[in-house]
Amino acid sequence: LFRVAFNLLDFDIEELEEALLTDGTEDSGSSLLQELIVRLLCGCLGNNGISTFNYQMFLRRLFRQKCREYGKENPFNSDIDFQFLPLRTKVEILHALCDFRLDAEDVLDVLKNLDSDSLRVHPLGYDENRSAYWYFYGTRLYREDYPKAAKRKKKKAREKKHGRKSRSESESSEPEMGCGEWQVVCYTESDWERLAIRMEDSQCKEERALHTVLAEDFLPEIPRLFEEKERLQRKRLLEMQPRRQSSRLEKLKHQKEVEKQAQVKDEMSKKEEKDKKEKERIERDARRAREH
Repeated sequence: LFRVAFNLLDFDIEELEEALLTDGTEDSGSSLLQELIVRLLCGCLGNNGISTFNYQMFLRRLFRQKCREYGKENPFNSDIDFQFLPLRTKVEILHALCDFRLDAEDVLDVLKNLDSDSLRVHPLGYDENRSAYWYFYGTRLYREDYPKAAKRKKKKAREKKHGRKSRSESESSEPEMGCGEWQVVCYTESDWERLAIRMEDSQCKEERALHTVLAEDFLPEIPRLFEEKERLQRKRLLEMQPRRQSSRLEKLKHQKEVEKQAQVKDEMSKKEEKDKKEKERIERDARRAREH
């Protein structure tokens, strides 16, 4: 939603997941996380002098300030760098950075030209358990399951016996968005097709409505989205190959230099040991000569 307004990078969820999983490894070949953090920090602090070479200092400083301000535990209590933190901590830091960016002084000015309706994301629909189905972008569909969905369903059945609820009562019983448990329900093209088929002949009107949305708005476009995704993945892999090869060559070069230095050190140590023994032999021979 805010990529252009906040001058952020253009990436998809798979790229972010891969960057998180490979961050800190020697052969990752991706600087996505570092560049994303730098851009978020520049917006949070209003400092364009932040780069991938010095962002760690600014990141620690920001979290020290914000954690003190909000009474939260600072993930940077130790001197460990971002790339060596646990995966969950990295995700929490990125989430917090997004919140900090939305608290920055320039937000109202940056977002003033955006249509407020375009900033609101609504679920595509619900199933019989009142689980919400969310689409954000790309080729995935998410489902949000609410812990008390079963209780609400029973309550709804009881209320039907006593008459129809008022509009305000009906709205108040809606699940609170964002408070449930999330999972990916459509990851492949066939997942989308199976979900649509399952909803088509449902006895639940919400599921039939969801099928209509899937069949009319998504299924015709899904094959094209997957083709585009595969094309971009191939392009990204081709672009990363030289960098990975360069990384491996640098690693091999460094390893050879280390081995060479170790070999020179070993040879010098052997020479010193040999010279020491020769010196001790000469001193022994000299003592014996004096004694005789």
